[in-house]
Amino acid sequence: MVTAELYQGLTFLSYTTGVIVILVGVMLVKVLFDISKLTQNINETTTIVKTELEPTLKNINKSVEIVSGVIIKTDESIQKVKKFLSKTPLKLIGQASKLSGKAAKGFFGGLCSAFKMFAKK
Repeated sequence: MVTAELYQGLTFLSYTTGVIVILVGVMLVKVLFDISKLTQNINETTTIVKTELEPTLKNINKSVEIVSGVIIKTDESIQKVKKFLSKTPLKLIGQASKLSGKAAKGFFGGLCSAFKMFAKK
């Protein structure tokens, strides 16, 4: 009688172990399937971000080049004004203010055109 009970217990244990192994296997397959879908979604997302980000970065780079050019031209104009002021008497300060006004107007005009061009794209 003890061996029959032992046989029943071992049979139950083997069946439950088989069911648990099958359940764990099914869960593992489901996890692997979900991970596969996740990696595909991540790949699609990175592709979309890359295609959207490259033109934006090109536009930003072009805008930075334009602003840099405007800054360089303004710096040159300021240097000319400084040289002009160092060589002129005090009665010509009015003319210097006109030149600096033109330089500032040119700088802000260039800056506005750069922002307009960036805003169009």
